Amino acid sequence: MSWQQIPIKRLQHDGCLYLKFAKRENKTILAQCYQAPPLRASRALYLNSADPSEATVYMVETSGGLVAGDQNNFEIDIEEGANVCLIPQSATKIYPAFNGEWSTQCINISIGSKASLAWKTEALIPFRKAKYRGETVVHMARDASFLWGEILSPGREKRGEIFEYSNVKSNFQVWMEGECLIYDSLLFSPDHMDLGQSGMLEEHLYIGSIWFVTPALQNMNIRKLNEGLQQFCDMKVCASILDGKVVNVRWLASDLVLLKKEMNNTWNKFISYKD
Repeated sequence: MSWQQIPIKRLQHDGCLYLKFAKRENKTILAQCYQAPPLRASRALYLNSADPSEATVYMVETSGGLVAGDQNNFEIDIEEGANVCLIPQSATKIYPAFNGEWSTQCINISIGSKASLAWKTEALIPFRKAKYRGETVVHMARDASFLWGEILSPGREKRGEIFEYSNVKSNFQVWMEGECLIYDSLLFSPDHMDLGQSGMLEEHLYIGSIWFVTPALQNMNIRKLNEGLQQFCDMKVCASILDGKVVNVRWLASDLVLLKKEMNNTWNKFISYKD
């Protein structure tokens, strides 16, 4: 029996990060912050010259990643009129599940009237034999704005770990005053499905997604947006608008650097549109 087959018992580490933002006069402040290791948050910074009132906070996972059995919980509460940008300091790494347990991440977000949240894009990197389960639930007011980006990687590509993880499950929901705007559920089990087949990832390695919800979306020209998206031989991308309330842009790519560049360009278009 190899050491990887020996049953492993360990203490579970449940990280927690609770952030509450409020508008005070003409500035968004971090009104409350509770953090339990390994999750940490920076103080509120004011980095957006186009919107000096916006609070930017960096979120840090001090352990370097999620080990099997770990769970990280994020609770984000944005009060009326507050404008927030949250930036993960680095990619989320999911370590091997040699003990068979799942690594879990739960994100719950509340966005009040005339408030906004931009959650910057970072990658999820599941290592060989990793098991990951993620859920994000957003509740927002009808006149609020929300911008979200995420990347699912095939693993540690430079080490030759490509689709060698066990399972990746994610569920992403956005609710607007009781109406479900987005319900996006993904399941990848490379041992039980051919990700390279037609209609799946085919020859691509990375999946990138941006979701954008804002009151003025009915005026967006989705055809013009699609025409402006860059097309490359090893990348596919398409934008769609859902019921005039949500824009989704999804990429399939093989080059992570190029994918991040294209997603950042689209992100900046949405930020300027929101402003």
